[in-house]
Amino acid sequence: MTIDDLVQQIDETERLIVVYRNADEVVVGTQDQIYSRRGLINRTIFTAAEIGHQIVNILERRLETMRAQLEQLDGKDIGQGQ
Repeated sequence: MTIDDLVQQIDETERLIVVYRNADEVVVGTQDQIYSRRGLINRTIFTAAEIGHQIVNILERRLETMRAQLEQLDGKDIGQGQ
């Protein structure tokens, strides 16, 4: 994974955190190889109060991990240039 890829994933995750914080409803579904042509299956809708906070917490932890990876990659690039 390149630094640019990681920065793009960080930006997307930051955007998703805002989306889930402001959502009224969250649609959750499953997808597998057999039924992927039909889209999400086994769908259910939750209010944001029921599930939004948990998703935001997951995304925030993911964001922390990606930022730590970015620091490591950035440090390696700096070290290689010297």
